[in-house]
Amino acid sequence: MAASDLLKVIEGALGVALDLGYAAKAEQHDLFEAYVLTLLLEAAKGMGWSLSLRDGTGATVTAPIFRRGPGRLPSPGFTFARMTKPGKQDLEAHLGVKVAGRTAVGVSAATMSGSLLHEFDLLVLPAVDAAACRAANADPHHGVVVVHGEMKYFGGNLSLPIGRASVGMAAECVLGGKSVLVTNRMGLTVQDLVEHHDVAFRYRVTPKSPTAERHVRSWFQSVLRLAP
Repeated sequence: MAASDLLKVIEGALGVALDLGYAAKAEQHDLFEAYVLTLLLEAAKGMGWSLSLRDGTGATVTAPIFRRGPGRLPSPGFTFARMTKPGKQDLEAHLGVKVAGRTAVGVSAATMSGSLLHEFDLLVLPAVDAAACRAANADPHHGVVVVHGEMKYFGGNLSLPIGRASVGMAAECVLGGKSVLVTNRMGLTVQDLVEHHDVAFRYRVTPKSPTAERHVRSWFQSVLRLAP
């Protein structure tokens, strides 16, 4: 699928045009991450969540700009989705942010958290924890993760190392039942491995595959039902 086609789908789902700087530079894998974010938001909306696009100051965004590489949640200027629902904690959904895992920093460069940091393609966490990270210029702790998504956009089928990486992330950040690997392709060995370790696998996901999209939204809804 061409990047321009993905861009149209994302903008249509969000109801706004993406920031021109982001849209001009974003590659297919960047847009695939934003596309899967829209599937999460559609799933949440179908469950009665209210949604808004915000920046790091809390202001409403009219031209979203998402990260194109690993970054820190407190960094200003990037768009996240605010999710609210009566009886539930407010949530935030972010793309491309680092999360502190279980492993303590030893020989590598020290971080504020004292733990190794890992990039999450998609992170959903309570808004109160996200606000605390911004106030303290800190990275979120793996213990506050509500949803984790890893997205892989390839021209060919997935190889087993992709599955190993997903399993390792799930173990390091205690993500069993909260993590999903979403890809536009297929990989039977990857599916066998990640599902054995309680990581969901959703494959051949594209705007041209409504059944695959429905399976992704259904998984997001199953996890959001457990949100505090």
